[in-house]
Parts: sequence; C-alpha cells; structure tokens
Amino acid sequence: MKKLIKFLFTSVALFLLLNGCGEPGPVGPEGPQGPPGPEVLPTSFEFEADLTQSNGFEFFRDIPTQIEVFESDVMLAYVLEDYIPEDDLEVWRQLPITDFNSRGTVQINFDYTFVDIRIFMDANYNLGSIDEYEDLLIRAVHVPAAFLNTNKAMKLSDINTLSELEQMLGVEVQNFKM
Repeated sequence: MKKLIKFLFTSVALFLLLNGCGEPGPVGPEGPQGPPGPEVLPTSFEFEADLTQSNGFEFFRDIPTQIEVFESDVMLAYVLEDYIPEDDLEVWRQLPITDFNSRGTVQINFDYTFVDIRIFMDANYNLGSIDEYEDLLIRAVHVPAAFLNTNKAMKLSDINTLSELEQMLGVEVQNFKM
C-alpha cells in the first residue's frame, strides 16, 4: 500500500513538473477597453443617539434608503468627540469606546444589519442613570465590498479616524443628510 501511495505521489509530482516545462506561446492581441464599472464610493450618514435607561441603553437608526448594504460590505461608526473652533476641526473617535471608571468598565459599541445600525452601551456592572449619554453625534460610514476589492492594501482594523479612512481610500466620504 505504501508503495502504491509513493508511486501515485511521484507520478503526480512528475506530471506537474513536466507539464510546466516548455516555451510560452506568443502574446495575443490586446482586446478593446471594457465599459467603465459603476462608481462605488464609501458613503456616510449622521444621527444623534441617546443611550439612556429608558431605551435600555441602545439606539437604533435605519440606514438611509440611498445606501444599499450587502452581506460583504463593511460599516464603521464614529462618535464626535470634540470640536476645535479656532481650527474649525471636528475630532471623531471610532467605536467601540471603552471607559474605565470607579464602578468598572463601560463600552459604547455598535452593530448593524442590512436595514439599521444599533448603538449600545455595555458594562461589567449594572448600568444606572449616572451612565446615560445623550445627544451623541454618530457618523456611520458604509464601505461597499466592491470598493474594498479594488484596494489591495486596505486594512480597516488599522483605521482609527474618519480622516485616516478618507486618506487611505483617497476619497472624501459623501454625506447623506437625514
């Protein structure tokens, strides 16, 4: 049995080795330019979220109908952390955000489906009214898979700010006003 397996393995290896030998054939004529593909760009939308005891520390927002989300797409979420008026500069921070306080650890995070995005709080202690966050300005960024596939070096896990995302993608993210 061992000899049979060794014979088959050797035969396959020899076949692959000899099959790759030989001179390459001539290069054929170049075909016509194909039609341009659809322009697929990341888009974003903003909304305010309240994370309070009355809503179970979660907030849902429908994704605008102009944005079609597919299973292979990526959604990122940012919260407006600060505004620097002298430079007219917004400071955005990517979710999740973890806060360590005297009661323990609390995290603001998100998840999404094809139709909505959910912003929520989670903690390793019982959340109370002291932990409420109101009027959080959230920017959700939809990155289509078709756009991802055209960017070989894309590593979304290395992106920490919206401006880094725009710089890496080489585009300015379009805004949908709600």
